Amino acid sequence: MRISSIVQRAAQINAHGLASNFQDRRRDWSQFRARIARLASGLQGIGVNNGDRVAMLSLNSDRYLEYFFAVPWTGGVFVPINTRLAPPEVVHWMNDSGATVLLIDDNFSAMLPKIQNQLGSLKTVVHVGDGAPPQGMLSFEALIEGGTDMEPLDAGGDELAGLFYTGGTTGRSKGVMLSHRNLVLNALQFASEVGFVSNSHYLHAAPMFHLANGAATFAITSMAGSSTIIPGFEPMATLQAIQENKIDIVLLVPTMINMTVNHPDVANYDLSSINHVLFGASPMPEAVLRTALRVIPNAEFHHLYGQTEASPVLTALPPNRMVEEGHLAGKIKSAGLAIPGCEVRIFDKNDNEVPRGTVGEIVARGENVMLGYWNQPELSAQTLRAGWLHTGDGGRMDDEGFIYVVDRVKDMK
Repeated sequence: MRISSIVQRAAQINAHGLASNFQDRRRDWSQFRARIARLASGLQGIGVNNGDRVAMLSLNSDRYLEYFFAVPWTGGVFVPINTRLAPPEVVHWMNDSGATVLLIDDNFSAMLPKIQNQLGSLKTVVHVGDGAPPQGMLSFEALIEGGTDMEPLDAGGDELAGLFYTGGTTGRSKGVMLSHRNLVLNALQFASEVGFVSNSHYLHAAPMFHLANGAATFAITSMAGSSTIIPGFEPMATLQAIQENKIDIVLLVPTMINMTVNHPDVANYDLSSINHVLFGASPMPEAVLRTALRVIPNAEFHHLYGQTEASPVLTALPPNRMVEEGHLAGKIKSAGLAIPGCEVRIFDKNDNEVPRGTVGEIVARGENVMLGYWNQPELSAQTLRAGWLHTGDGGRMDDEGFIYVVDRVKDMK
């Protein structure tokens, strides 16, 4: 499995279909593929070789979408940087990954002079804004204009495709190594489960640096569907984008859903195109779900559970179990069932499976599980011991195989 192959297929089967839509820029799959190939060539021209890390610090845009495919096209490794980080944390991510190239937009370029002398491996900075690049930076568009239509160099399979750093809730952020197989397979594993099809139109409202949105990025591309992108989540911008572009699938965390469906102007927007709402991070509060079902009556709601180390989806709750009444009720607080191709169990502290209903640690195995942590072999071995990803999440499994997340293992008494 190669990331380049899903772009190649999309351009082959849906050449004139909409690939990306951002502000006043719309590109079909043929144009998108051509830009990816030329950008990859431009990156190669500035020294990006197989295995080199290329970081990006930017709000959402069509160029972020292109970055996710152009970097592996060269055989390189993408490193999306959390836009909420303080400068010292940005320095840690850059230096720990050994990124040699940084793509940065106007929202964060003012930070660079303050930290650039601390970035030991950085060689080249690429400006992804619309105007002239600041002094010392190259132009994103100039890289494309000067590039050629090169063939992809990614080997695929277990080749490293991306480093996604964890949030550091249990210590300093660490780089999760995800391969081409990890990312493409997980996209295929959950895409059909939650409604991605060839005519899907997905809204990138969640941050593109986060792997939750990244998984949706690879899923919509695998289906040769369409992406509309807004710079970041804001309720009015989200409502407007849905109405104007007839969005039918979107990923939002419950707090975003709450802000959107309870917005005072929500009744002024036509949300009838929405067929699927994906959410994770936490179960949906029942009051929010009731409001959401009323405001977006055509939508099915899909609760996804996972973590970065799983590329990231492990389980999905079917929409027909997201009900409070009837014979299918009783699962609304569940994180759902293991997705196809993924095995999930509950282990005790000695790595033995516990009886159904007993709380233990959620573990999983499958081809979507990470290669390991970047430059941390001992932690990798501990987390992946006995061939199982130890999530660090406490949970239980009922008699039907539904998973319930309880707490972080280290916080359980």
